[in-house]
Amino acid sequence: MTPRLLLAGFGSFPAAPLNPSAAVIATLARESWAPPGAQVDYLTLPVQWQGATETILRQLQTSPADGVLVVGVAVEAEAFRVETLGRNCASPERPDQAGRVWGSPLIADAGEDVIAASAPCQAMASALETEGLPVDLSEDAGDYLCNFTLYRLLHAKAAARVGFLHVPQARECAEAAAFDLAQIRQAVTSAAGAFCAELSRPVAEPHRA
Repeated sequence: MTPRLLLAGFGSFPAAPLNPSAAVIATLARESWAPPGAQVDYLTLPVQWQGATETILRQLQTSPADGVLVVGVAVEAEAFRVETLGRNCASPERPDQAGRVWGSPLIADAGEDVIAASAPCQAMASALETEGLPVDLSEDAGDYLCNFTLYRLLHAKAAARVGFLHVPQARECAEAAAFDLAQIRQAVTSAAGAFCAELSRPVAEPHRA
């Protein structure tokens, strides 16, 4: 069967009025881009504690996918980051785009401290390296909506494989940024291509601590 990937990016928030993840996802959706031999669905997520994960889960109920790759911006990053862990932590007083706070330092009161991403992280990182793009395997996705969404998707076992790619800010969004949207698009398509290539292979149970 043809593997299906759900590819999602975040909309704007105060630190990124123009979010490059949403800009790239919107372009790829308009072009109906997909790696050879795969299908891709697209979503733009609200930067909201109650809303981002729910948007993905509703989409998966309508159109199940073999994998989910979420793309977000790390405004101060100087390299692309493939996130390898979801951590059960959140910034309790940091407001989302709607002005609401999560109100707890934990995402799930009875949840595991750490859940390993089930995406093919090393394959994704290697694909970016092949394109000449700087990339790190990261163990800390922060304490805002990026880590929050990754952890909740892993905790809910939303799909067999779930991953997260942090991209740096783009020149079109901030003049001092090191990358342009074309390079960010290249990173996203390379990571998504590597992800899809692995979707037909068995996945091990994520490590939970």
